Amino acid sequence: MAAILECWICGAKHEYCDVCGKTHGWKYIADTHEHYRIYMIIEEFKRGVLTKEEAVDRLSEYCGVNASDDLSWMLPHVEKYIREIIGDKIEKGNKPVKKK
Repeated sequence: MAAILECWICGAKHEYCDVCGKTHGWKYIADTHEHYRIYMIIEEFKRGVLTKEEAVDRLSEYCGVNASDDLSWMLPHVEKYIREIIGDKIEKGNKPVKKK
């Protein structure tokens, strides 16, 4: 029987099946494989497996997440942590936009 879980990255609700979890265990954490990749990069950075530069590169290369992106689709605490890694959004005029 499927359970309804919330994505740890964006907060979207999705189904997770304990039986299928053996092959799709990432769905326990995220609603999409891309969001699971974001989660893993954050965890590897927190644990010191990745340097800041490596985390920035992987977020860009594997997830398409860059400093110039609008990340408001993420949960606020996730967006804040990602911004600590990749930097503030840069708008026209090359001035960082600080979030409160």
